[in-house]
Formats: sequence, C-alpha cells, structure tokens
Amino acid sequence: MDFEREKLMSIIQGMVQTIAENEQYLNQLDSVIGDAEHGSNLKQAFEKALCKIETLNVEQPEELLTEFGKAVAGSGCGSGPLFIGLAIKAAGRYLLQSGLQNPSSIKEAFRAALEAVKEKGGAQVGDKTLVDALEPAVQAFEKALQSGQSLAEAFAQAREAAREGMLSTKDLAGKRGRASYLGERGVGYQDPGATSIYLLLESVYQSLTRKESNP
Repeated sequence: MDFEREKLMSIIQGMVQTIAENEQYLNQLDSVIGDAEHGSNLKQAFEKALCKIETLNVEQPEELLTEFGKAVAGSGCGSGPLFIGLAIKAAGRYLLQSGLQNPSSIKEAFRAALEAVKEKGGAQVGDKTLVDALEPAVQAFEKALQSGQSLAEAFAQAREAAREGMLSTKDLAGKRGRASYLGERGVGYQDPGATSIYLLLESVYQSLTRKESNP
C-alpha cells in the first residue's frame, strides 16, 4: 500500500473529522466521570494540530504523524489529548526510523504507541482508561498480521477488539485518571478515552479500505 504524504494526510484528516462528528457523544460519556469536555478538548486539540501540520514542509511523510501527535499532546487541552497525542507521536517516531511500507513496522509502531501511554500513565487493562481499548487492539493487530492477513484486515481486527474493550469499561470501576475519582460509582458507564480509541481506529480502517477500493 502506498503511503505518500497525501494518503497519510487523508488518514489524519479522517481522524480529525471523526472526533469532530463525535464531540457531543464523547462529552456526554465524560459528563458522568469527568468534566463533560473530553470531546470538545479532543476536537480542539486535533483541529489545532491539523492546522499546524498542513503548513509543514517535511521530507518524510512519517514526520506528519509525529508532529501531529506532538501538537495534540502539547495542546494543553487536557489529559485525553495528552495521552492520545503521546500515542500518535510514539507511533510516528518509530515509523520515521522504519518507514510505512512494511506492515511489520506499522505493527511495532502500534506497540510503541501503547507502551508510551502505559509508561506515562501507569494504566493497565482493567483500570477503566483508553488502555482497555488500545491494548487489545494492538494484540489483535499483531495476531492478524502474524496469521497472514492484510494491513486493512489487521486494522479491522484491531477496531473490533477496541470496540470490545471499550464496551468492557462499563463493568469496571475506575482505578486511573478521572474515572478513579468515582471508583465503584463509575460502574455502568463507558469510558470516553477508550471510546475515542475505538473511534480513531474505526476512522483509520475506513480510510484504508476507501483507499484500497479507490486507487
């Protein structure tokens, strides 16, 4: 699959659009365990980051992903954008060294994104955070590639695993982040960070399959 600048920008733009379209939904989820601003904060951070990278003159397309993640993480728009931005930046940095053409490189970049989030926040699966969606997504992605599936098929598996992880947060008491303030009172409510991960992976999958069907 050809990942030149225009295609990577299309994927990033798709993620920005997805967050904008789901702003109020994410705010609604956050109203139970947070300040009801997760969607708005993420939308603002993503849009600011997109404006920044649209003006960049980069030698490698992977720099766009790195700079986008860096801008999201550094937007000052809250913890949600911070962790999601760190994940994107970590993936971009790995790909700067290895390139986008090799699916195994994308697999390792996906793993780097997860490790960056876990290192920064200390969260594990079961803590009711975005890790509950991201870690199973990474594992499903790796398993799919190892079994010989295509990149798009691997992302399909990743987004489904993220969806299952997202839904599992309804049964969890928060142990990290804002959800931890409610503890057991948060059981029954879906985590907005995990939901954001699912939405972003769904967006990437849609971008990849759209590009494959319309070369």
